[in-house]
This record gives sequence, structure tokens and C-alpha cells, in this order.
Amino acid sequence: MADRGEKTGRKRVRRTPEEAKALILNAALALFADHGPDAVGLKEVAAQAGVSHGLITHYFGTYEALVEAAFQEHVNRAQAVTLGRVDELIQGGPEAWVALAAEHLNDPTYGRLVAWALMSGRLGADDFITHRAQGLRRLIDAIDGRFRGVDRSSLEFAVILVMSASLGYSLARKALWGSLGSASSGARGASPRDSEAARDAWFREKLSKVVLGLLKPR
Repeated sequence: MADRGEKTGRKRVRRTPEEAKALILNAALALFADHGPDAVGLKEVAAQAGVSHGLITHYFGTYEALVEAAFQEHVNRAQAVTLGRVDELIQGGPEAWVALAAEHLNDPTYGRLVAWALMSGRLGADDFITHRAQGLRRLIDAIDGRFRGVDRSSLEFAVILVMSASLGYSLARKALWGSLGSASSGARGASPRDSEAARDAWFREKLSKVVLGLLKPR
């Protein structure tokens, strides 16, 4: 089915189903970058994409299905970047892996989508996108054997640790630092962790050292 466009007097643009889906998903992700899925609806996504509500429901069925498809698209893009940089990341060592994980997980779009999945109960569902896509397994497959003397279970634990720590830190960094009495810049005088950027760098450095210990040949 081609996109017939809105009846707005503008020239209709005919698109293939793949082009229409991509347009809708890009529009949804653009909105989710600034607002959580619960603050957006079909009306806003349709307006952003310049298509009708009916076209969105035709391709995705429900708004919840659209959000999950957008989540999948966001994850797919991050996985493609990571898998395309495997050789570079292996050369860069744990610091490069942690930095890339932080880059992906600090994206506000990802944080808002994870929060939506968590609050809606979808994150723990057996049929959630993480189970279907198995992105971490694909990553482990790509790097397995590249670290001499490191078994697969150690690689799996290292990847889970980086993802878990980076995601938790990205979602709760201010609360965590505040709990340590470091809520505001300069709270501890000349500490090298006064600024938010310095604290983030400190966290990545420490996490990298932990991961390096896990990846040392046994």
C-alpha cells in the first residue's frame, strides 16, 4: 500500500511500504528524543511524519506496537554501529567499549524507551525485542576468539557488566552522585570529579579497569 498522504491540499507523495514505515519510525524516534512515549501519541507522530493516523495503524496496528517497533529500530541502529566497529573497539580495549556503551545508553531516546518498557512491564516479557533480536549474542559471536585466553563466559559477563553499569549510571547518575554528597559542582572543593563531565569520565575509567581485569588471559 502506498502512502496517499493527508488531505491538506499538498501534493501527494507516493511511497513504498518500506519508505512509509521508515518515515513513521524516524518521526516517532525524533519525538521520543524529546518526550517519553507516554507523552506522545498517534496524533503527534502522524503530524511529525506528515501522514494519516490510518496509515500508522495500517502498518503498526497499535500505538504500543509502534513504540516497540521504534525501540527495535533504535537498538538495530546501535547494534549496526557497534558491529561495524568491532575491530576498532578491540584495538581500543575496554576503554573504547565502555565509551561506546556510554554513548549509546546516554542517548535520551534510549533512556526514555527503556523507562517506558520498564514501567509498562514489557522489559521483562519473554517476547520482548531483546529476546527476539539477541543483539548481545551477536556481539559476543563477533568478538569471541579475538581475546586469547579469555573464555566466552568471561566475555558474556564483561558485556553484561558494561551494559548494566552504563545503563544504570545513565539513568540515575545525578541521584547516585547526590547520595554521595556530590550533587552540585564544587561540592567537594578541588575534587577532580566536581564537574558532571569529569564524573562521567571517572566512572568510565573505573569501569574500564574492572572490565580489563575480566578480559586478562587466565
